[in-house]
Amino acid sequence: MSQYITIHDLSSGTAAYQTISTSTTSQQSTAITARRIMMTTGNLTHYVQFGTSPVVTTGNGFVIPSNTSMLFNFRTGDKVAVIATAASSCSIVDLD
Repeated sequence: MSQYITIHDLSSGTAAYQTISTSTTSQQSTAITARRIMMTTGNLTHYVQFGTSPVVTTGNGFVIPSNTSMLFNFRTGDKVAVIATAASSCSIVDLD
């Protein structure tokens, strides 16, 4: 597998990305259409969970540290649930 990642050209309108406003309750993304995504957290640690209708808590989620970007292989059609300990945001970019 290549060590390089191709991110869609944002100016052409082909990239899909979402910014989720997070809080102390589980927030869900819309369905993801990519096989690989990049998630970037805001100024707080975030907890995430993936699935067809995921609900995340600070006790059952995968931890992404604050101000971090992580790549995930993804099943097309699934969603991301995100929670933080206070108001923040999380961005999701489809990579392919």
